[in-house]
Amino acid sequence: MKSFFCLNVCVSVFVAVLVLSSCKSAPVPPPAPQEVQQIVVQPPSLVFDGIQAETPDDLTLFFALGIENPFPAAGQVKIESWQVEINGQAAHLGFTLEGAENAFSVEGETSASFPLALNMDVAALITAGLAPADDYEIKLITELEVYGEKILVSAIAAFPGVRPPVFSITEIAILKAELINTRFRVGMTIDNPNPFPLVLSSFGYELYGNGRFWAEGNERHDIRLPAKSSVEGNLLLLMNFMGMRRTLLDQIINLVDVNYRFTGEARVSTGIDYLPTFVTRFELSGFSQVLEE
Repeated sequence: MKSFFCLNVCVSVFVAVLVLSSCKSAPVPPPAPQEVQQIVVQPPSLVFDGIQAETPDDLTLFFALGIENPFPAAGQVKIESWQVEINGQAAHLGFTLEGAENAFSVEGETSASFPLALNMDVAALITAGLAPADDYEIKLITELEVYGEKILVSAIAAFPGVRPPVFSITEIAILKAELINTRFRVGMTIDNPNPFPLVLSSFGYELYGNGRFWAEGNERHDIRLPAKSSVEGNLLLLMNFMGMRRTLLDQIINLVDVNYRFTGEARVSTGIDYLPTFVTRFELSGFSQVLEE
């Protein structure tokens, strides 16, 4: 009887253990590792944005520096250095870059564009042997520090060069001398060094002889200069001796050789978008025989 009870107890315990084992939950799998989002940084961009000029000698080229900041926090971009190539040659003078001294701040997760102005001194480039040219290809190269990294970006500006016309005196002649008035004819050659035509208008001038004012005049019609060519013509001036010294009249009547100075200005039309018109001034001096006709 005793052994039967013990057997029953053992069986009951074994069954209970099986039941408890079958009720235990399955093990929970470990959490999957969280994916790390990779931030892609787009490189900066530099884009040519146009030209502004009032004369052929001073041009301003505009560029836009584009920066994208994918990070949550604001960041800064600096121009560490810059250089310019003109028609494939390095230019060590003749250019200044406005805005290069600034540090550009970009808010987090935004894009921004910053203007740069490259000033081009054509006279200085002529001295350096890098100008003039019929066409210019200006390459601006900047080294940037972007979020702790050094990056080179560049842009090219291509545009036609504009040169002022070139004036020269061929002769000075007296057409008629009277007691009060004397008429002069000034022979002039005007060269157009450009590969496109020019038109001169509002052309005014003054003639000085031996340091004294002689006469002045104006051309009332347009002077058309074909591309890469010269135009020869005569300018008519009237000298009035009222109020002048008698010695000057005697000098003219006697056809004495003179040191002349011829000055003037004209409005020039080019047909070029960035410089459709400009005013050119000239001052010529030399020694000339005064002829009579």
